[in-house]
Amino acid sequence: MKLQIITPQGIRHSGEASRVQFRSAQGLMEVLDGHAPMIAELRAGTVTTDAETFDCGDGVVKVENNEVKIICE
Repeated sequence: MKLQIITPQGIRHSGEASRVQFRSAQGLMEVLDGHAPMIAELRAGTVTTDAETFDCGDGVVKVENNEVKIICE
């Protein structure tokens, strides 16, 4: 699936991932390839993909059409 991490400074990451893990307002969540559409509140912390980790502030995660967009501080 396609992953984009967007901050006020611009696009921080754009690439492919088969899994994305992050902390939401409801707890730890993981999105896998082909996940159903959803929107979740992102809590500050680490976003983990197959091979990389990113520090993100609070924000929002949108999953739709096998694409994950993370908009964070």
